[in-house]
Amino acid sequence: MSSKKRFEVNRLLGQVIDALEKAEKAGAGPEVIESISAVRDMLQRKDEFTDYASSDHGETCEKIQVETYQHDFQADYDQGKIPSVYEAMMLCGRAEGQFLKSLISIQRAKRVLEVGMFTGYSAAAMAAALPADGELVTLDICESLKTLVQDLIKDFRHAHKIRIEIGPALETMARMADNGEQFDLMFFDGNKKDYIGLFQVLIRYVKMRKIKDYIGLFQMAFDRNLLSPGGTVLIDNAFIMGSAFASPDKSSLAHEIAEAVRNRTDLHSALLPMNDGILMIRRLKDVERDAA
Repeated sequence: MSSKKRFEVNRLLGQVIDALEKAEKAGAGPEVIESISAVRDMLQRKDEFTDYASSDHGETCEKIQVETYQHDFQADYDQGKIPSVYEAMMLCGRAEGQFLKSLISIQRAKRVLEVGMFTGYSAAAMAAALPADGELVTLDICESLKTLVQDLIKDFRHAHKIRIEIGPALETMARMADNGEQFDLMFFDGNKKDYIGLFQVLIRYVKMRKIKDYIGLFQMAFDRNLLSPGGTVLIDNAFIMGSAFASPDKSSLAHEIAEAVRNRTDLHSALLPMNDGILMIRRLKDVERDAA
């Protein structure tokens, strides 16, 4: 991935690259240029080593990655196939894909829900960790992406585990909840403005479990049962392109999402600073065994 593309994904690296360009234009001394360049190189090597230390992502994920970086999303947009010009950097990548696969294996998840399919990289990575009778349901709004992904995974030996649903995520999830579907792990990688709404649909605590902290903001959660007992929610891009720390201002959408989770005293969360941040959310009673 080029430095310019990493600028879009890694806000910190982007700031360093920008600072280096400004320093060079301003005629800064060689020691200043060398110091900033060293920081840039360290950040880039950190990303490279993270991928190097992670297991190989396999033939299908490699195929998807190559196609994603070669695909002409501008042409798709011009033809009205997609709502905006997608960027290849939206693909989660090797390290995150292997993390997702490992987590599914550790949790022994059987059913996974993904919100935001894109070109199917993360879906393929996660499906490989599911048992033979497991299922990954991936949601997206673009029919053209469904066609693309189906073609990319047609020879994938885990393709039978992947079910693609096209339509607005909140509506699809509400329908699945009505049908009694449950998921052991949920991976949110879609429209960030929908995250709080998705979260509201997500977790149900019934009175027989003696959960007393009913929070009005998430009232919908008590009428739904999408997350199975012991389940885990992952919110991708929790930094939202670095907006969480780009300034001291705490009014960003990233802070709003984090605050909505923190206000739930019956939940436990941990943020992994991988890529653009992954926020992991679980029921507190599943993390602290003596919790009410």
